[in-house]
Amino acid sequence: MASRSRRPWKIRTKLVVMLGAINVLGTALFAGLAYTAASNRSLTDIDEALCAAADGAQQIVPSLIINDVDTVGRDTPAYVAAYRDAHRQLEQYAEAARVEFIYAIVVRPDGTAFELMGNLSPEQQAERADPLVDLFRKPYAPSPAMLTAARTMSTTIDAVEDSYGYFRSCLEPVRWSNGLVVMFGADLNITDVRARLRQDLIVNFGIGAIVMVLTLTFVLVFSRRIASELGDVVTDANRVSRLQLDTAAERRQSTTLEVDRLFAALHDMKAGLRAFSKYVPNAVIGRVLETGKAEIGGERRELSLLMTDVADFTTISEQLDPEKVMVVMSEYFDHVVAPLLAEGATVDKYVGDAIFSYWNAPHAQSDHAARCCRAALRARAVSMALADQWRAAGRWPWITRFGLHSGATVFGNVGAPDRMDFTVIGGSVNLASRLEGLNKVYGTSILASDALRANAGDRFLFRPVDRVMPKGVVAPVDIFELIGAFGVADLAPAPADVSYVEAWDAAYTAYRRREFTAARGLFAALAAERPADALAGRYLARATVLADQPPPIGWDGVERFDNK
Repeated sequence: MASRSRRPWKIRTKLVVMLGAINVLGTALFAGLAYTAASNRSLTDIDEALCAAADGAQQIVPSLIINDVDTVGRDTPAYVAAYRDAHRQLEQYAEAARVEFIYAIVVRPDGTAFELMGNLSPEQQAERADPLVDLFRKPYAPSPAMLTAARTMSTTIDAVEDSYGYFRSCLEPVRWSNGLVVMFGADLNITDVRARLRQDLIVNFGIGAIVMVLTLTFVLVFSRRIASELGDVVTDANRVSRLQLDTAAERRQSTTLEVDRLFAALHDMKAGLRAFSKYVPNAVIGRVLETGKAEIGGERRELSLLMTDVADFTTISEQLDPEKVMVVMSEYFDHVVAPLLAEGATVDKYVGDAIFSYWNAPHAQSDHAARCCRAALRARAVSMALADQWRAAGRWPWITRFGLHSGATVFGNVGAPDRMDFTVIGGSVNLASRLEGLNKVYGTSILASDALRANAGDRFLFRPVDRVMPKGVVAPVDIFELIGAFGVADLAPAPADVSYVEAWDAAYTAYRRREFTAARGLFAALAAERPADALAGRYLARATVLADQPPPIGWDGVERFDNK
């Protein structure tokens, strides 16, 4: 089973999540360790102070009180004086040692205990109670820590939490000469200490949160820059895949080494592709980049094809040195090819002075016929402007003729596996070439087939020219002259041209209906209106002959050509 692909994360999200998680864990670990260390240090200090206080209590309580603990008549003046003096010292010592309670407790062999002596509690001090009252307390059950200390006779640390707070105790057991175990101890309420430690923990977490916010802010700023640069890399790569290659000489640079290397690689790639695209059509390179492969084989699709040729090129070239011809030809191609590429043409090849290009391959273009028409009109305008410029400079003008056709064509790679050529083949290519050549017969500059005219739609102005069967074509083809494009400012036909074509359509229709006398009159008016229109003169001559000598019933009006 194929593993489910994971959706990649944005670098900003990944950096924020990763560093945020590290920061949170680090803050928690730091705060926890700091809390543990502070707590241990505080408890150690407290325990040492409590045990020192317990030892001090042992020095304060007189032997008289301990030795006579079970005797009767403890109210003798000597006993009372000794007891009260010891109690006063315990009060002072507890205050000096900063402990809450300091005491001496007797643990009896039967497991009971009673308090022998201790400092007064704040409540007792408020009531001015007599410390001798402690002598008459009833025995009580000692705590587990006291029993453990009495059994092991070792210093024991105890911790108890009750409604009064959290107390920590140190118990120092001493076996007295009369066999009793006296427990000297000191207690301290450390609720405030714990609260302070928790407050420190909160402060540490707060500091960690501030550090995390500052870190994430830095990460956001830093990652935004990295993400922006990587976004530019992606944009550049996408543009390269579409062969939108800028011509900037300088490459982008980054302070991040890896991104800088990406910019350098893209810069070199674009430079290489720009050089390579001078030999191979951009559309072909784009197809290889898109599919990642180049294989022998073809595909059939309706294409719109454009063929060009320069009138009298042989004569022109004979007047110039070959080196000069190459320079002039390059200048000519630079001007004429630009409109074709602007309309998305695949320029297949240059054959001498001729240009062969097509649309709808290798990438599909639903409006391929319209693109072909606009490209031809603009290329003609550029060619005419260049011709006027050269004529004014005393140079031989180059007049371009165009042949346009739409038809089923096979396009793809031909050749050997290690050396291929992407091209198109088929009868449609031959017909486009033949239509280009017929321009010199009819005195036109752009001839198009009926198939291309139909595909281009009604946004273009065409003039019907003839029904022909060029050499190599097996069926008659209606051909048209492309004049302009409606709705396109620089290509829109003049109102006079529109009116002229309307009148031409009427004359041409009469001609095709065998109404030769009427056609002769209409063509005569057109020829008079535009004497330079060679096609009008041609049809006037035809209609005149056919009006005088009508053709046979089987006349199809097809002009057949045996030459290219």
